[in-house]
Amino acid sequence: MNCEEARELITALIDNEFSELERALIESHLEECARCRRAYEQERALKREIHNAGISMMAPADLKRKILADHGMSAKEREFFTGWKETLFFRPFGQPAFAFALLFLILLPTIYFLMQPHSERISLVALQTQSRIARGEVSLQKSTNQKELREWQIRTVNGQFSPMEYDLSAMGLQLTGGLVQNIDGRQVLVTVYSGGGRSITCFTFLGTEEDAPKDATIVFDQNHSVKFHTFSKSGYNAVLHRQGNVICLLVSNMPKQELLSVARGSTKA
Repeated sequence: MNCEEARELITALIDNEFSELERALIESHLEECARCRRAYEQERALKREIHNAGISMMAPADLKRKILADHGMSAKEREFFTGWKETLFFRPFGQPAFAFALLFLILLPTIYFLMQPHSERISLVALQTQSRIARGEVSLQKSTNQKELREWQIRTVNGQFSPMEYDLSAMGLQLTGGLVQNIDGRQVLVTVYSGGGRSITCFTFLGTEEDAPKDATIVFDQNHSVKFHTFSKSGYNAVLHRQGNVICLLVSNMPKQELLSVARGSTKA
């Protein structure tokens, strides 16, 4: 692991989003690299300051009541808001003004996601991950050998489930790599295929059709008795379907109907 790769993973390390194997790799690098270790300590200190500043903030009673009353919020998420008081202002002699602006930007998307039904968020985060992959902000386990990548992903989730497999060579798409992502405490196997300026990313995880957004369009395949949930966000199209207790979510910049055809080709009679 080089310094550039390590710097991209520091935030995820602090947020405890890695498997034991991934954590061991980056921690090994931090022990050997003083510059990356300093970056890690600075990031951790910033997170701590943001947390401390957040404690000193207070929220309107109506907002607090609405958030805590949301039926889709977990107990952990409710606990996040219980320290908020009655007004959204710093106490006298509180944190500097820049902390308010920083926290405002951070808390808005956080509140939005907390208000989403828990089961839907995994699909929305998957689309965000696809956008980050396209921008080169996510470090993939580089591989062109599907068997080796598949075995690594299966080991990472202790054999609980396997990634969906695709042969997209006829479309000019080749396996380029993958990763294992933790979303809301659920392990997600991510496999990326790309070529010719196009790409398809397959997200595989344990779940149900409730993981599809409520506003998704349902397409029923009578030949295989499978429901496909299609939706779009931020310039990407997505198709979700279930096989047993495993969910496959395909995300791509290609047309929705073409992506739907790829998903249909993976179903079993």
